[in-house]
Amino acid sequence: MQGLLKLFKKKPILPSVSDHDPVIRQVEDPDHVVIPLDYPGRVRYLPTVEAGEKVRKGQVIGKSRLGNCTFATISGTVKEITTTWTSQSVHSPAIVIENNGGQAMSAEEIFDGPVRADNKEAVIARMRAAGVNPPWTFSGRDYTDGEIEDLPSIQSVIITGIRQETTVLTSLLLLQQHADKVADGLKRISTLLPDARVWLTLPEDLRSWADPIFSQLAELVYLPKNYSARIEREVVTRLVGHRIPSRESYRSHGIAVMDVEYVLATVDALDGVSPFMQKCITISGSGIDKAITVRFPMGSSLRHILASQGLNISDYTRPVVGGPMMGFAQYSDLTPITYNNGIFLIAEDITPFDAIAPCIFCGRCTRVCPVNIQVHMVNRMIEFGKIDATKGLHPEACHECGLCAHVCPAERPIVQLLHFCNHEMSHGERFNWTDGGKP
Repeated sequence: MQGLLKLFKKKPILPSVSDHDPVIRQVEDPDHVVIPLDYPGRVRYLPTVEAGEKVRKGQVIGKSRLGNCTFATISGTVKEITTTWTSQSVHSPAIVIENNGGQAMSAEEIFDGPVRADNKEAVIARMRAAGVNPPWTFSGRDYTDGEIEDLPSIQSVIITGIRQETTVLTSLLLLQQHADKVADGLKRISTLLPDARVWLTLPEDLRSWADPIFSQLAELVYLPKNYSARIEREVVTRLVGHRIPSRESYRSHGIAVMDVEYVLATVDALDGVSPFMQKCITISGSGIDKAITVRFPMGSSLRHILASQGLNISDYTRPVVGGPMMGFAQYSDLTPITYNNGIFLIAEDITPFDAIAPCIFCGRCTRVCPVNIQVHMVNRMIEFGKIDATKGLHPEACHECGLCAHVCPAERPIVQLLHFCNHEMSHGERFNWTDGGKP
């Protein structure tokens, strides 16, 4: 009955930010950092240091077999090499460093000067050495012979100047505050990949400001403020003219997607200024009148980042890392934060009236799905263990964008069930399934 009554309520409003502080605040070095070494599907680092070893900020402490590097983000002593739960709920090897207040490495100690943008091999080597991890190569994992050579050439480069989650402002602020540097980065990318089309996504209310600065350097794509129009896979589909299955990488289709923050990090790397050791993140949510964006040493704990802004984790029932639509709720405020873009704080949690309420077949989830999956049917099949029966309905096309769960009057764990289904497929038959829907 509760679910039926919710059908007559107004359509829920997607989370957004009404106001924000335009200043990016610097977070001080914490007393320790935890640097994860494994990012599934992206990079796997092998430690280059041992427990008890003293390290300096900017020193390489992990390296992949392809040369991708991760760094000590504070100076100190390697307390231990252990395992940790990351903010994406992945159990990863990790290096724990305790701060001793030591001196950081200088740029001259880390780099041997600038790198020319027209030297492709040198650029890729420098980006990997600086921790930027170029999206036009394979990620830093282990591959069999021939896989890297078989990659298609890059035909499309999409620079995201606006984030998918409407509560995350990192790209927007960096774009506005470092426009000249972003323009420089776009020129270097065009030099590096002369045959590729380059797009830059921006908020539509910046059109008059952005056109004179960027229109000669990239094709500008203006996006509205609503979340459903910003879903990355859908934006990419619209630009390149065909759908990339969610289970496949952009790179395997000749596409590179790169955020403005990484464009700025690329410029710093090629100029020999700094490796990528600090990350920007936006804090928003319950009781925060103005969203806050901070820059912090990667590997800082969730607790340290929040405390730096006078926020107490005990005042909230649930911290979500990422964003309200696609983020991950955190079990512990000691979780290390690295390549994340947002923290969304919830003061009053909403729990379903039933552990897994029955689907009332209202069809809202299916109507809102950007890839037209019959979500209600797939969910019921998954719920009752009929995963094989879902094959013809293409759950693998799911972006896990959260729109279906947001509009569900029964508050069912729709995204979790789809994630479970696709996880089962990834360890079983998922990669034998046919591609999902067309654009």
